[in-house]
Amino acid sequence: GMKKYVWSETRVEGGKPFTGKLRKPPANTGAFQNLAIHDQLAAPAGSQPVPEFYADTAVVAYRAPANDVPAPAAAKVTSSSGNPDVAMLTDGDLDTPTKLPIPADGEVSWIQYEFAKPQSIRAFTIAQLDRDPFGGQTGGNGLGGRTLESSDDGQTFRTIIAIPNDGAIEHTVSFPEVTARFYRVTFKKLPPPPRPDWMGDFDISSLGITIPPSATDYLISEVVLHPDARVNRFEEKAAFVPMSDLYQFATPDVSPGDVINKADVIDLTSHMYPDGTLDWTAPAGNWVVLRFGYSLLGITNHPATAEATGLEVDKLNRGYVKNYMDHYLDSYKKTVGADYMGKRGIEYVITDSWEAGAQNWTDEMIAEFTKRRGYDPHAWLPVLAGHVVVSAQASDQFLWDLRKTIADLTADEHYGQVEASLKERGIGHYGESHEGGRAFIADGMEVKKLNEVPMSAMWTQRPGVNKEQYGFNADDRESASVAHIYGQNLVAAESLTAASAPWAWSPATLKPTADQEMLNGINRFVIHESAHQPLIDKAPGLTLGPFGQWFNRNETWAEQAGTWVNYLARSSYLLQQGHFGADVLYYYGEDSNLTAIFADKAPNVPAGYGFDYINADGLIHELNVADGHIITKSGMNYQLLVLDPYSKHMSLPVLRGLHKLVEQGAVIAGEKPTDTPSLADDAADFKKLNDEMFGDGSGMHPVGKGKVYAGQNAEAALKALHVAPDFDHSKPQKDTRILFVHRKLVDGDIYYVDNRNDRDEQVDATFRVTGKAPELWHAETGKTEPASYTI
Repeated sequence: GMKKYVWSETRVEGGKPFTGKLRKPPANTGAFQNLAIHDQLAAPAGSQPVPEFYADTAVVAYRAPANDVPAPAAAKVTSSSGNPDVAMLTDGDLDTPTKLPIPADGEVSWIQYEFAKPQSIRAFTIAQLDRDPFGGQTGGNGLGGRTLESSDDGQTFRTIIAIPNDGAIEHTVSFPEVTARFYRVTFKKLPPPPRPDWMGDFDISSLGITIPPSATDYLISEVVLHPDARVNRFEEKAAFVPMSDLYQFATPDVSPGDVINKADVIDLTSHMYPDGTLDWTAPAGNWVVLRFGYSLLGITNHPATAEATGLEVDKLNRGYVKNYMDHYLDSYKKTVGADYMGKRGIEYVITDSWEAGAQNWTDEMIAEFTKRRGYDPHAWLPVLAGHVVVSAQASDQFLWDLRKTIADLTADEHYGQVEASLKERGIGHYGESHEGGRAFIADGMEVKKLNEVPMSAMWTQRPGVNKEQYGFNADDRESASVAHIYGQNLVAAESLTAASAPWAWSPATLKPTADQEMLNGINRFVIHESAHQPLIDKAPGLTLGPFGQWFNRNETWAEQAGTWVNYLARSSYLLQQGHFGADVLYYYGEDSNLTAIFADKAPNVPAGYGFDYINADGLIHELNVADGHIITKSGMNYQLLVLDPYSKHMSLPVLRGLHKLVEQGAVIAGEKPTDTPSLADDAADFKKLNDEMFGDGSGMHPVGKGKVYAGQNAEAALKALHVAPDFDHSKPQKDTRILFVHRKLVDGDIYYVDNRNDRDEQVDATFRVTGKAPELWHAETGKTEPASYTI
């Protein structure tokens, strides 16, 4: 099963022998420490109970810095509804909440701490359990607006920090030191956010999702004021949940009294016996012993029948993944026979969008981390419990390295082994990954690079809405970029996915979405969905609950679907020819993914230029330069590499990759990187190379045979390079919008052009082609005709 790390802390006085049992970290199955499983979908009746598992990983001790002392007890603790049980709020038990009544709309509930004299704090932890499965989107109360405040007199309060509602169930927030006699946590009732478009009006209880009745209480399990600094948002940085952008949560600089010295962290793993007894005499000072282990997250596959429900496999261990794939595929082999595994039978397997959440540990995590990052993590393990080692920046960098290791293992151990298991049986692989947001701690392009057919997802644009679906556009173009760079050519998409619109779709309402998919680089449609209809006398037939366009023989327009299917087929066929024509290669950065970075915006590439995305792995390993253009072994050719602003936190291997390209003659445009996010990188080497390439961050800098347009975007660089648009058109109206895809053939060029407005347009179009005569090819009929033109 998927695993998480867990820990316990024991304070030890130095100078004395300590022989006793260390408290065992929580062994229960759940999301974080001792949290039980809080799942959106309950396992069906008759399923096997989720097991428990625990194993030790390491024991370390650190000399406590000056401010790392237990917080003094408050003289008085009150709340908006009386006196809460303080012990329950500070006992480390996250699954036994204190109830705090939810106020009326717009009103505030609160918990207040009063100290006998001013108390300094540098961080704050809160854990709250009352979430509905969609974070308030279904009409539940959600978490409400939460704020930490301070006061000198208990009357006038000032805000220290707004407490986040996203991410993990437990939040630890760090801030510059605050001193006050009174501290108050407030909870303001907020209206639930609107239901998302995809949900429509259907009753989600039909999916087996139970919505809690309108709650009357907030469920607060922990409220802790820390006198010492903590790593800001360490729960998310340690990958207990995936978050789109962690760079924004940098830990504030801390004083020497808050920092654990690296030399004061001692590996005591060999001093603990199997029964948990530690035999150790601590040097002088106050010491904290951390015992680390790992247990199960308890994430199961669903929805599935009872006999088919079980734990999701450990995604970070190739051995477990191979075992899973062998059993899974052998069950098909047993059913259909060996002759029908591969070319004559089951030709492909699809791994669908990842919906299993985050995993941050596996059996050999420390060995894998050491091998992949190049340093021993033992001295940094206190950071996994939120403590600051060496500095705020160094602690954040260690957690970046942890996430990078998880990302490497996800790509290699999970997706790499899935691919290897399929290849062993002669079966190809269609591979989705994120679909939306940041679904896992890994890079979407990297997990798709081995697929025979990289795949994405595109939901239908709701009729009458047809707003730009930036996240799905990014997912599509991610898969297309993988195919172009690595040479698969075929790019599939879970296509035209819908919900809550039974039998309401038609070619007229589907076409804007299908066209957008092709504009994004899709050239193979996998329509969602087409359930088998075995019953002759039952219509409309079987569906996938409320989900899907329901594309099957019972569709009301099934007998008239030929033109629609032919349109998709002819367009896809032409878009499979030759090579994709792109001028721009767009690097988006590390430690997130395209569907998160571009969830609600488009990348900064000017209209009229084709582009592909590139990730860190591809930039380092797949690119070369010829005649000033960036090329790939697959036959791609780009004139410019652009750095998205998200990439300004750049690891040294990526910076070296950029330097190598520009030395060979490549042209690069974008902001000067600010720092390396990795503790494994040499800061001096980074600064030297960064300054050589980007200077003071502005202007054009020759480097080797190439040049860097520092601080400039794609439009400015293309203009400086005198690269005209590949496609342009007149604008009879202000909002006239014609988009294109260019495929380069050996003896010609194919341009797919699409009008994005729901009206006819008459335009003069310009294509960057000379010496050839254009023809119009009509995909809905297959007819062709010459076009009038000038060169």
